Amino acid sequence: MNAPDTTTAPRRPATAWPLENALISAALAAQRVSWIDAPARAFGLTPFTRQSLTRQVLAQLRRTASGRPTRLRTAFGTFLMPLTADDATSLVGVADEAGARGTVTALTAEGRRLRLTPHTAMPVIPGAVRDRVRAAADEEAAEIYAARRTDDSLARADWCALATRLARRIVLGDGAADDSLVSAILEAAARAEDSTEYAARAAALRRRLDPYVHADSPDGLVAADVAADARDAVVEHALETVTRALTDTAAQALALVTVQPLMPATDRTERAVHEALRRYPPLAATVHEVHAPFAWDDLAVEAGTEILCATAWLRDLDEAQGHDSHDPSAALCAAPAPCAAAELGVLAATELVRALTRLAEPVVLAPRLTADSLPAELPVASLRIALADAEHGPRDTDTRPVADGYLPPAVGQSPAHYATFAAAGARSLEEHARKLADCARQSGWNHDAFGEQCRMTLLAHAKRCARAASDARRAADWLAN
Repeated sequence: MNAPDTTTAPRRPATAWPLENALISAALAAQRVSWIDAPARAFGLTPFTRQSLTRQVLAQLRRTASGRPTRLRTAFGTFLMPLTADDATSLVGVADEAGARGTVTALTAEGRRLRLTPHTAMPVIPGAVRDRVRAAADEEAAEIYAARRTDDSLARADWCALATRLARRIVLGDGAADDSLVSAILEAAARAEDSTEYAARAAALRRRLDPYVHADSPDGLVAADVAADARDAVVEHALETVTRALTDTAAQALALVTVQPLMPATDRTERAVHEALRRYPPLAATVHEVHAPFAWDDLAVEAGTEILCATAWLRDLDEAQGHDSHDPSAALCAAPAPCAAAELGVLAATELVRALTRLAEPVVLAPRLTADSLPAELPVASLRIALADAEHGPRDTDTRPVADGYLPPAVGQSPAHYATFAAAGARSLEEHARKLADCARQSGWNHDAFGEQCRMTLLAHAKRCARAASDARRAADWLAN
């Protein structure tokens, strides 16, 4: 007589209640409206801010679903959403092991999806290349310091240009420092509208990377220790991850340095970078496509399912409930396992911020930050930072009005008169550089090698104009002072 079969067939995930679906849809939509928190904060009604309301909705979902992954039907699509950080990691990990995980996209606050490069193991220990990363960060920090405007502020475009340059130096080697087309194509691939456009841009990226990745003696920190047939995937993922850390996290960490309390025997730079990754993870939410059925625990996950890992929401809820298991690198890579490329990104951001704080004292011009009430989000596009000379303190900008970092017209044949001409010339050159770069970003250049060559020429002209504008601004500053 056979023993009874006590195994239980996997069941389909539970579906959230209609009201819960509506509330999650509202929470997703609210992320696009940054000013929505202002009335609640103005009246001291913190429980009615987006962060607090979202936390309450997730807590309700956890209770009704007993913490199990739940199917949500929202205005932005149908998702299978894990309700704990551990379940999210486990669910994605099992999908990966089963070969069922397909395309991974980042979901921005604006609701846009950005395609991520597949996670690929990087056989380089970040600690082993710390000295080279530090040396490159020191050099680029000096360039960022020199690119300040006359009120000591940093233009976002200048920051991004130099941060992506540092990322290329770290991953591809010094030979790729000035090849801004590599970063431009990488960004264009992430923003591709469909798989056809993505395939074309990914192919263009590999053609552009070929001289650096498949050289006889690769100069980059990554390519040198990777087998030739695996270099493309490793380099693409490392470049994307390090670029994300330098353009976004490093800027946010520089802002957080200004409000950090002094703590003996701690590194304020490392604390600022880790705090930026914890509070403002670049990959706040990711969507993992399932292209083959698999079973997780006692749940059956069907092909075509999209797993929504709301990393920032789950971490915020865990912290509110007294659970904190923050891994800084997890904010930079969507893989369920530790990522060496993400660790390299954390190292690069830390060294860049450390180098900048040695040169100058950061000052946040906008938004206003206070140590005991940091904002729920800190968009880098609206973050304005200045680097004040550490030995002299912030410049006195009250004695001479400044608009957008440029001095207003002066009269007379004094040095200030010529400073005005230099500042006007810098502004004109900067605008010309912007227009050239905008032209180079047009999709019409994507189709063949000739188009890429044209784009490279346009970007080279734009870089020369930007460099000339920076020189003119420094001349204007010297004449004015």
